[in-house]
Amino acid sequence: MLTIIMAGGKGTRISELFPDLPKPLIPIDGVPVLEREIISLRNQGFTDMVLTVSHMADKIMDYFGNGEKVGVKIEYYVEETPLGNAGALYKLRERIGTEPFLLFNADAVFDVDFNRMVAYHKTHNALVTLFTHPNSHPYDSVLIVADEKYRVQAW
Repeated sequence: MLTIIMAGGKGTRISELFPDLPKPLIPIDGVPVLEREIISLRNQGFTDMVLTVSHMADKIMDYFGNGEKVGVKIEYYVEETPLGNAGALYKLRERIGTEPFLLFNADAVFDVDFNRMVAYHKTHNALVTLFTHPNSHPYDSVLIVADEKYRVQAW
């Protein structure tokens, strides 16, 4: 299954602390957050990846190359001007095709069974399946309001 990871943002809130690193390469205990994400996905069998890059794209591409050093296959889509999530997905529509795919932000830290999520998606014949979590700081986050059957009512 194709995995798309959005790694093009500037990380404006944290850039003061790491002015020479793109946010996905900021280390946690010596390992960049994006590398942790890729390894977690690889360990679950997701090895076909497209990284959308923009801000400091060369640093991300130099670090990961074709993905061989972390045991995955990485392609890149370089956004000359930032397109946002929807814009990048639109540009990648032919590469994505009609099969389900996973979409991530490049700055996520997680311990999630994504095979279980994919199985849920397929079992429910869903158009889209979102993975969300409770949040104690809603004013700087995207919020999703769902009904009792977990259907999105508002975004």
